[in-house]
Amino acid sequence: MKKIVSLGFDEARAEARAEGKAQEKFATAKRMLALGKSLQDIMLITDLPMSKIQELQAEIKSA
Repeated sequence: MKKIVSLGFDEARAEARAEGKAQEKFATAKRMLALGKSLQDIMLITDLPMSKIQELQAEIKSA
């Protein structure tokens, strides 16, 4: 909370927006993994690095 207070309102809003976009990319990647899409396709569509997609894949398999 202190971090947001120390930032200006516009900076805090931009940071929140970026976090929301990142969360949406991860959610999209998880749905695509569940549908059996290739890691390459997921990387191209979400712009996530392959290492992050592989981490998500490992999380899903261990769940």
